Amino acid sequence: MKHAILFLLLIGFSTNSYSQHKFKSTTLYQQKSESNIDVKIFRAFNNIESPFLNSVVSITNHSVVPVSAFVPTGLYISARINENRYDENSAVLLGISEIVNAGATQGLKMLVKRDRPFRSLNNVQLSETTSVSGTYSFPSGHSSSAFVIATLLTLRYPDEPFLIAGSYLYATVTSLGRIYWGVHYPSDVLCGMLIGAGTAALVYSLRSEILPAKDKLFNQSSKPDERGKSAQLPLVLGSVIAADVLNSLIFRSQIPVLKNTSVDYSAEGFYSLRYNVKF
Repeated sequence: MKHAILFLLLIGFSTNSYSQHKFKSTTLYQQKSESNIDVKIFRAFNNIESPFLNSVVSITNHSVVPVSAFVPTGLYISARINENRYDENSAVLLGISEIVNAGATQGLKMLVKRDRPFRSLNNVQLSETTSVSGTYSFPSGHSSSAFVIATLLTLRYPDEPFLIAGSYLYATVTSLGRIYWGVHYPSDVLCGMLIGAGTAALVYSLRSEILPAKDKLFNQSSKPDERGKSAQLPLVLGSVIAADVLNSLIFRSQIPVLKNTSVDYSAEGFYSLRYNVKF
């Protein structure tokens, strides 16, 4: 009986000592994490309170996938309608860049397996976790997707300042918004930017091999990849992005009529936005 009591006391003491040690270790780890420059910058963005930023980031959080699909598709369709081979080639290069970028980003996520800030830090603000449930933090897929578009378009259309400024502004807001929203560290976003820009530059450097292969695949006659008149390009891409923003605002509305409406891009005769209502 005495031995049993001593044994129980020993277990209780050991358990208590282990619990205290574990608590101290966890506290020390949290203190070290908070002193990390990556976490400090994250806190600076995440602690901002702004209804305006909430609205903007809410849109960019949901717009990257539609924009990534609509931009190369819309550009390709408009190029085919106008028989503009240069814009058609740009759409193909952009589509390939997005595919390569997605593979590189997701592969690195599975390799690193870094937890998102709202899982590893306390008191993270504005953490919307539904869209990122079960996914990893490093690198940022939103950042890489946005910057692959901005970089490829810049390389293909260096004389379109409004297109370049608009695409990079969108990419920057999208990337910083991921920190503000509490789902990425600054290093995640920076790496995503580099992957997106690097992927676009890589595909662009291989255009002399990719474009002839594309012509052969689609049984098209070979033509020089020379820039022609493409004055409506910014309007085409701007219409696609504007349509996605409007759809995001409409779908979040609580008004019954607006829930049954949508806005999309039309290239029939002229470039415009089309408004639809379902009854």
